[in-house]
Amino acid sequence: MPMMTRNTSDSSVTFSLEELARLEEARVREEHLQRATAREQEARERREAEARRREAEAARAAAEAEARAQREREQAEVEARAGARERAALEVARIEAEARARLEADNAARAHELAVVRARAEGRRRGLLRALAAALGLALCGGAAAAYGAAQRVASLQHEARRLRDAQAALAEERESARAAELAALDRRHAALRVRPPARGAEEARATAEAARNALDPRALSHERLRAFGDALDALDARLDALEKIAALDRRHADLAAWAAERRRTEAAAAAQGAAARARAAGADEGALRAYEGALDLLREALARPAAPRPAAAGPAAPGPKPQIRPPQPACTNPGDPMCGLDGRPL
Repeated sequence: MPMMTRNTSDSSVTFSLEELARLEEARVREEHLQRATAREQEARERREAEARRREAEAARAAAEAEARAQREREQAEVEARAGARERAALEVARIEAEARARLEADNAARAHELAVVRARAEGRRRGLLRALAAALGLALCGGAAAAYGAAQRVASLQHEARRLRDAQAALAEERESARAAELAALDRRHAALRVRPPARGAEEARATAEAARNALDPRALSHERLRAFGDALDALDARLDALEKIAALDRRHADLAAWAAERRRTEAAAAAQGAAARARAAGADEGALRAYEGALDLLREALARPAAPRPAAAGPAAPGPKPQIRPPQPACTNPGDPMCGLDGRPL
């Protein structure tokens, strides 16, 4: 009987040790699995962060390429408009010069012809007087013929004078037609500028152009007022171009500001903000726009460089050792086992 009790006790102790070893192996496997899962999660987060960073870089590169292409298109449009204005001005100047040259040539030719006719008429008149004094009898017939010829010549001269007046009137009409054509071209340009965005920021230039147009009387066009209207349209065109450039730079500024906020480099955007405020001022010129664009380029270069490492902030306290979980003790299966207590649990 004591031998049987000792064997039963040894079996219970062996079973408890095996159960403890099995539970310890399960705990070790669980810890290994948790660490592997944590490593895999960290690797996946690093890959996702790298993918997001690459996507952001690609989006920024695409935005910058689009901005450069937009600036090139705007520069080409400005050059095309400037060339069109120069060609129109040269064409108007050529028409006026040709009209003046024709008028001066016609006036000179008519004046010369009139002088020759007058000299000839004066010579004929003196000859007729001498002939009249020499032969009074023939003077009646000769006088009648001379009077007829003089009347014919006077009629010819009057006809020539009318032709000159008609030529001058035609030249004046041609000049008025050229001015009307120039006014129509300026009106078309004015209508095109009216519908160009942006509407805000160009109110003064638009009002100046409207005032210059209202000062023009289509029935009495003057070269000075046409030139004033064209200058006002040039100023309006330049102002609209400047506002479009400012809008494009503002979009680029917003992208760079978002990038700076993402990288926590907001202090680098201070110079760009000041340049933006100066470019949006009412009296800003082309230099202010170039300064704004240069500030954005500097901000882009500053953000592209890696930031200086910051001192590590004090983080939360390191976790202490994990409390060991005691495995549950098996219940006694033999009530007669001396290693079992009164509550049925092993001692």
